[in-house]
Amino acid sequence: CPLSLYVYIYQGHAELIALQRLDETCSQLQKQGNYLEALECMERGLVLRQHFFGADSEEVWNACKTVGEMCNLLAMTYLQQEDFNMVLELLKKAEILTERDPPGRAATFNNLACYYRRQGKLHAALQYLQKALKIESKLPNVQNPADTHINACAVLSQLGRHQSALEHAQNALILLQEELLSPPGSDSAAAPPQADRIAVLAIAYHNIGVEQEFLKRYEQSMLSYRKGVEVAERYLGAKHAICITLRNSLLAAKKAAAKEEMKAGGKTTGTRGAHGAKGATGSGSKALVKKSRGDTSGYSATAEDKHEADRLASTISSDMPPTSLEPGHK
Repeated sequence: CPLSLYVYIYQGHAELIALQRLDETCSQLQKQGNYLEALECMERGLVLRQHFFGADSEEVWNACKTVGEMCNLLAMTYLQQEDFNMVLELLKKAEILTERDPPGRAATFNNLACYYRRQGKLHAALQYLQKALKIESKLPNVQNPADTHINACAVLSQLGRHQSALEHAQNALILLQEELLSPPGSDSAAAPPQADRIAVLAIAYHNIGVEQEFLKRYEQSMLSYRKGVEVAERYLGAKHAICITLRNSLLAAKKAAAKEEMKAGGKTTGTRGAHGAKGATGSGSKALVKKSRGDTSGYSATAEDKHEADRLASTISSDMPPTSLEPGHK
């Protein structure tokens, strides 16, 4: 019937207009910082897209990815506010929405690990980090892959698995060096590293030193702390919180090594392969920044970069386990 056809076309046109208006409203809400209201708009838009384009359409899966990213962003905001019920609700939504978005799912698993770590459920946190690492190992390009290894280091250290924690911190260091340092002969005009990524590099050196102390490898730990201090002083400044933490950790490691040497009757125990335990430092936040590559020589951080690096360092203390990076949106 022609009339039925006209009604069908009119309804479809009306739905498309409604969808466009929802998208415009969502953009405005995000610009205003009203992310929870924006999420509600996005969810309504997703329902309309499923009806208009079909549940298995590319349009719908792209929308799922966008809504999943918003769920992760909001979840980490609520994690900072310790609203754990809202965090879990949002991350479970994100887990469903990222079914066909491997990078998004890896980020969601990383954030779930941060949630469970804050809840004291370390085994659950480790399981999600292992899932994230498995996904990332299959991806051709991963944004900030070192961060997952740093989080794994912190969780494993709290579980007393210090050799495994050390290996993850070392993996993070290798990935960060590849990310931040230009290989010989590379384009010197490449973008300089951002300050928050330099902060993560310093944190990697810090965590390596912490785990080497746990294993009573004091000479190695002091070397790691010194390298971390060099990086932090050069790019973040001598008064930066991470730099101060590294210097304090270096001083503490020197005292611990001297104490062990005295116990051994003048024979140092800070050799390779030694084992033991020692308490160390910090808990932190996952950087939400883009990867950048390039020559680090002459790099001067912007005020925005320094603010993000300060945020990374703000929760490091001298009497807690190795630093993790949370929130974990990538």
